[in-house]
Amino acid sequence: MTRDGRADELEPAKRRIMEATYRALRKHGYGNLTTQDIADEFENSKALLYYHYDGKDELLVDFLDYVLAEFLNGLPRGDRTPREELETLVDALLPETLSEEAYRLQLSMFELRMNARHDKDYRDEYRHIDDELTAHLRDILERGVEAGEFEAIDLDAEAELFLSILTGTRARRLTVFEPDESIESLRAAIESHIDRISA
Repeated sequence: MTRDGRADELEPAKRRIMEATYRALRKHGYGNLTTQDIADEFENSKALLYYHYDGKDELLVDFLDYVLAEFLNGLPRGDRTPREELETLVDALLPETLSEEAYRLQLSMFELRMNARHDKDYRDEYRHIDDELTAHLRDILERGVEAGEFEAIDLDAEAELFLSILTGTRARRLTVFEPDESIESLRAAIESHIDRISA
């Protein structure tokens, strides 16, 4: 797995393993997930899974990196203003409602994050994810300041604040909202903050 956000460089077998892991997590969630569940979603042999990975935890660390790279690669670039990019990022991380499968996948990612407190490899991976997202947010904000869309703000502090807001809002959505329940009020609060830093 690459550390520079380029999941497209994965060899085909590893990409298929990541896609099988994605399908298995949507079906079974993190708590009940077994290597066999992943193997059942994988068109190749279970032996090939073990050729690449010693176990489920090692595979899931790579999967987190894969999900981050896919997410960042999927964000639109170049054809939007910095504010529009920021709003698109909010939409991608916090859609107003979720399908049941999307909810289960997000819940699995949340459970993995909670497990990071007890697993150094997960913790290191989530630090990497947070660093990448903070850098992405800082870049959007910096370009917004340069373009006159945002006020002259402390870029590092504002990027950290946005990451905390987005992470906390996702946690609230997964712990107190139903999948199809609108989080319009939470998103409105984020939009209000974007308005406050806008020039």
